[in-house]
Amino acid sequence: MDGIFISYRRDDSAGYAGRLYDRLAGHFGPGRVFMDVEGIEPGTDFVDAIENAVASCRVLIVLIGDEWLSTTDASGRRRLDDPHDFIRLETRAALARDIRVVPVLLDRAPMPAYEALPEDLRPLVRRQAVELNHKQWEATSGELIRTLEKILDASDAPTPAPSPEPEPAAAPPIVPAAAAAPTSTTRHWGLWGALATLIITAAGAWFWLNRDTPQAPPVTLPPAAETPAPKAHLIAEHKAAQFEATRLGDTATLELKLRNTGQAPAALKSTLTDNAHGSFRIIVDTCGDSLRAGGGCSYTLAFSPVEAGKYAAALHVSQLEGEPLQWQLSGEAEAAAPPAPLPTPVVKPTPTPPPAPKPAPAAPRILSLDARAETDGATICYRVENSTQLTLTPRPGTLPATARNCVKVPLSAPATLTLTATGPGGSTRQNVLASPQKPPAPVASGHPQPGETWIYRTRGKWPTSPARTLQFTTDRVDGSTVYENMSVLAPKPARAVLRRSPGTQATMVDWGDIGWEFSPWMAAFDPPTNSGRWRGISTPTLEGRWGDWNTVANVDGRERVRVPAGNFDTVRIEVWSTRLATGGSAMRDVEPTTVHFDVWYAPEAKRYVKMVRSIKAPSNVEIEKDVFELTEIRRP
Repeated sequence: MDGIFISYRRDDSAGYAGRLYDRLAGHFGPGRVFMDVEGIEPGTDFVDAIENAVASCRVLIVLIGDEWLSTTDASGRRRLDDPHDFIRLETRAALARDIRVVPVLLDRAPMPAYEALPEDLRPLVRRQAVELNHKQWEATSGELIRTLEKILDASDAPTPAPSPEPEPAAAPPIVPAAAAAPTSTTRHWGLWGALATLIITAAGAWFWLNRDTPQAPPVTLPPAAETPAPKAHLIAEHKAAQFEATRLGDTATLELKLRNTGQAPAALKSTLTDNAHGSFRIIVDTCGDSLRAGGGCSYTLAFSPVEAGKYAAALHVSQLEGEPLQWQLSGEAEAAAPPAPLPTPVVKPTPTPPPAPKPAPAAPRILSLDARAETDGATICYRVENSTQLTLTPRPGTLPATARNCVKVPLSAPATLTLTATGPGGSTRQNVLASPQKPPAPVASGHPQPGETWIYRTRGKWPTSPARTLQFTTDRVDGSTVYENMSVLAPKPARAVLRRSPGTQATMVDWGDIGWEFSPWMAAFDPPTNSGRWRGISTPTLEGRWGDWNTVANVDGRERVRVPAGNFDTVRIEVWSTRLATGGSAMRDVEPTTVHFDVWYAPEAKRYVKMVRSIKAPSNVEIEKDVFELTEIRRP
């Protein structure tokens, strides 16, 4: 009962769940951390299975990412609105059993609003949340561990042992009258001594006078009462449950709450009796077969009458020790109202219908508006409907009134253009940002030179994936070995990192926070031809923990590639890095076992101009996908 249960959505926070499991299992031990409800046998009620699993833990951690509240199923319905959703069942069971629930917000995800949650999950917003951040993992996960230690230490504090009963006091000694000056204790025993002396004297006199009388039998004192063992004490909020009047074919529900105010857990068994036609049934049971001391639970009952009339039944909750509890259930079924008699039709002359009004003209719409950079300007393409007049300002002005068209606009600098569509139904407008194409920088030398700089823009697969601007600058060149500095310019500048890599050998460069980069200088020293294959490529560990990689690469043809820095003729190389899974079933969705690269090399740019890197788990789930694109080349 001192475990930690991690509740998470695979589509929203599988990576965080696996990483947090490793951290908590390393600190508290793997036997106290649970991440999934596994091994539910066919035919088993999965609601009971989830409630039993949650009930076996002391703390439930709810991982809340950006999509925790809004994730939908195949039919488009929000998963959290499904009463059988695993996340909802886990959280509801913990809230109903007074298990400590800790919301954990991932990468500044907001706490769900009270109105956005189902009614049985709304108590979650009153729980103090803890934040977990990818960039500050050690600090934020450490804060969560300290919070869990406080919860578990408080829960595991031993109950004070009952004080031992005092042993019967021995007869007080007889104190002579000439004793020392009395303290309060001495005076107390002095009174007892005097009293004992009087009793002994009286007894001696009586014995002397009645020495031939038979002696009375000794009086036997009753044994001291034993301290009663702790017991369970069940309290129900209501002794009776009356359902609202229900029409035939409808179902009414209500909830009956139960608390154990005793000092020991209660073993429970619930039974419905005197249930005519089976009209009453239990649809949700959060009590199960045991209720801990000080805990609470509830039964949700449904009333589905089969014929009109009054119904009665009883819900019995029995326990191994103590008297059973009983709720009297009652309901009334109303017969469906008979259909109203149809009025006698009155035949009236059919009036001549007025002429139908003419429909209002449809409003004009701009279906699409795009700008494509060109030399000395941009090409603007648009699609419209319901328009009789088109203008593009500030230039070129009036356009042909066609449904779709493309027009070349001369530009020397970026500019915002406005397309206005006018027709019988009104007018509408839309803006587009257009820029002239930047000519590619001239190539001064085939090899990189000290001070040359390449700037890349990166983006990831997930909404939480960081979008970065990276700068690579050549520090020096020693033969075919290049020493370069990498620094993060945005979103938050970071200190530069120095790495070296061979220009003529296939290799993998590890840049730490941004991950792996494959042979950046292959186009500058030994441009690949239309064929080529590399095996046994040296590959470092990933994220400092995933090793034993097997990496191969081969040329996959030539392509004309367009990136923000311009258009380039490139050679495309495909790279595969694979390893065997070591994390077990709990890590099948989060452990990296395959890393795939597509890299486009352009000799005129010296470095690669585009790289796509994807990482997959043993279950073939794509953990991350990053795209690197060259945006600018700076010559010294």
